[in-house]
Amino acid sequence: MIQLIPSNLDIVNFIKCNPPVNITNFCKDKMIYIISLITAIPATNKDLEIKNGFVPIHSTFLKSKVKNYRAYIDYLLTNNIFQTNNQYIIGKSSKGYKFSTLYNTTVQSVKIYNKSLIQKLKTQSVFSINMQKKYNHLLKWYNKDLQIDYDLALKFIKEDLNRKIKNPALRDFDKKTKKFKDPQQQYNSALLNLERIHSGEFYISVDANVFRLHSAISNFRSELRHCISFGGRKLLSLDIKNSQPYLSTVLLNYLVWLAYINNNLDDNNLLNTIIKDIKGRLFNNNNTINSYVMLAQSAAMQPNSDLQRFITLVQQGKFYEYLEEQIGKELGIEYKDRKKVKESVFQVLFTDNRFLGQEEAKPKRIFKNLFPTVYELFSRIKKLDKTNLPRLLQRLESHLMLLVISKRIAKERPTLPIFTIHDSIVTTEGNELYVQQVMKEELEKAIGFAPKFSIEEWNPALLKFRDGADFYGEERIAV
Repeated sequence: MIQLIPSNLDIVNFIKCNPPVNITNFCKDKMIYIISLITAIPATNKDLEIKNGFVPIHSTFLKSKVKNYRAYIDYLLTNNIFQTNNQYIIGKSSKGYKFSTLYNTTVQSVKIYNKSLIQKLKTQSVFSINMQKKYNHLLKWYNKDLQIDYDLALKFIKEDLNRKIKNPALRDFDKKTKKFKDPQQQYNSALLNLERIHSGEFYISVDANVFRLHSAISNFRSELRHCISFGGRKLLSLDIKNSQPYLSTVLLNYLVWLAYINNNLDDNNLLNTIIKDIKGRLFNNNNTINSYVMLAQSAAMQPNSDLQRFITLVQQGKFYEYLEEQIGKELGIEYKDRKKVKESVFQVLFTDNRFLGQEEAKPKRIFKNLFPTVYELFSRIKKLDKTNLPRLLQRLESHLMLLVISKRIAKERPTLPIFTIHDSIVTTEGNELYVQQVMKEELEKAIGFAPKFSIEEWNPALLKFRDGADFYGEERIAV
């Protein structure tokens, strides 16, 4: 099993020079595993908040893999491989660790061989066993036919790192932390997922919160997916355009909520499926939900209401273009970056209602002025818990993609390889029109109208850097 440790750490020689005398039944592979977590945890959890480089490591999780983990941690701290922030809050945050300055480098891959440890790392939890049965129609395709051009991908991430080191202006900006991302950390994360795919260790899991399926493929840097193929065949991804605004129209449909109020729900009801354990955090009493439904119903009955305009724009696939134009006019700037427009929409959907007054919330205030009823309905869903709206949308997405669309494809064409990456389905070249038709029919049935789609070919010749510069492999011209 592959693990990643600092490239300048000769683990065998280090142990020889610094004998771990205080670790009972010392195992080199266990130490390598713990060291690798500094890279592995951020690489497999993109939403994890990392402050000042310290990666939170949950002690209960670690103890389940390495019983005397504390002795290993103490050794790593004493010998200046690890540093810690010593910040632990019961039920809120785990202690954070990061490499010392000396070992804060790019990483190298090493193999571990300890059978007991490997078995623990591979042992499925009860949830994972249930997941295996529930999602087998997707999991079966994560096999030896799923391959990656290792040399090309490695060359790409190395050059990407070098470009960003030479020219810091090329670094990616993290809107959440309001800081530039560390190119070295990005390289390490990309290398980890590259090594996993190359070795056939796909690390598949299903999020217990929003039920998204995660793997080394979904965690992989999007541009590097051009290096992936299946059985020697090209892959293509079919994405839902305006995905989050499109799915949100279900929550704006008063008829769906009337069924909820009147208890006309069963296990097959879409709303009942996605609300599940967060029912109590949506509306605190009948008056608030009735008020929500009345507002949605009133707006739906008005032909020229902002709610109707919002749904029409989404239905026509013109929502982002419209918002791009309106924000540009309001701010008096050229606002033609689709990524920034999407960030503005995510700001509306995902941030706390109280964020509205912040300086950075200008796009959110513009949205509120353009779509006051829609904004108010979204705000009411988030009133008791700001995570309600994004959780509902992602649960809806997961349910439709993992348990409706992909299951129908698997039933109708059991020999057709399919993968999911959140709001997209990936399949082999030549099957995209069939997959798109199934997506169209099932989404129209669930949402009320079909979305627009985009199809992306996964092709090494299309490799580009984030700034749009082409990558030509061996013929790459130095920047």
